[in-house]
Amino acid sequence: MTQLRWIVFGVLLSFALQAEAKHFIHIQEHVPADQKTAVLILNGFGGTRKGCKAQMAFWANRGMDVFIPDVLLRSSLTESSEALEAFVEARHLEAYREVKAICYIAGAYLLHTQLEAHPMANLTRIVYDRSPTQERAPQTAMERIPKLGMLKLGKVLRDLSVATWPEVPESDRLKKGLAIENRATPLMRFLQDEAKAMGPLVYDWQTIDPTAHDAFHVALDHDMMYVRWDVLGEPFLHFFEHGVFPAELPRNRIHNRPFDPKYPLPE
Repeated sequence: MTQLRWIVFGVLLSFALQAEAKHFIHIQEHVPADQKTAVLILNGFGGTRKGCKAQMAFWANRGMDVFIPDVLLRSSLTESSEALEAFVEARHLEAYREVKAICYIAGAYLLHTQLEAHPMANLTRIVYDRSPTQERAPQTAMERIPKLGMLKLGKVLRDLSVATWPEVPESDRLKKGLAIENRATPLMRFLQDEAKAMGPLVYDWQTIDPTAHDAFHVALDHDMMYVRWDVLGEPFLHFFEHGVFPAELPRNRIHNRPFDPKYPLPE
């Protein structure tokens, strides 16, 4: 029961932080858009104000305009997609020389939906945060703690738990990379029985996304993926520039204990 109380407290605290979040934007005003690259960061349910600040602290000084829209938490997943569509239109992302994207789990759904309706010819790179455990959060939360999940995230959580995922975008110019979490969050440790009941956890990156061009594994959980830019920053930058991750990074699963909180973290 103590564990459940802490989970409840953490979820409600996360909701309070999420509710305060607004768009985070950094623009180099003196440079025309057609001479610049835009970085579009589409967060998922873990995109708290703290996470957005950490993202902006790393990306704002990399010579690119940075857009972190607060569009996910709406009254429905459809309205979330409409909010992203309005944001992209208002910020004229089509005018940029290039657009490069970072997508967390629910953020990827929104981007794919956006691209189905409005293809972006200037989109050249996408790095996806992928998690064999966290991607089961919507279904498992709705199974075990539906009222708490809906209190935190509203109908978007329910909608995402049953949504048909849009097709993965493909084009000759677009390269896609995966950063694969090898650690479960405290929430998913709490929901691990439900997660395991959904079937084997798949960590082979070419099975996760056969259209991806490269991937690497990292011993972080989903919450850490928003803030550990000391670990993620250089690999993401390398992929943005070269279309592959640094050669020394692991392409295979790091360990077989995703639900073990004692597994060492990256220093």
